[in-house]
Amino acid sequence: MDKSGYYECPVCRKEMKRDLLMFLNHANQHIIEAIKQEHPDWVSSDGVCGKCMEYYKKQLAGG
Repeated sequence: MDKSGYYECPVCRKEMKRDLLMFLNHANQHIIEAIKQEHPDWVSSDGVCGKCMEYYKKQLAGG
């Protein structure tokens, strides 16, 4: 099987399609934009706690 379309996660070592990795990066960009809208002084290099990350994920998903 051709493995060029797959990515190995450096944390859990599971293989996933590269498309999924690109989608996750794209989704994270939307989360960053949503945080910046509500907190204009925040910069992504400051990070965000897991609870806030989940909150914004749910907001973007319509929850």
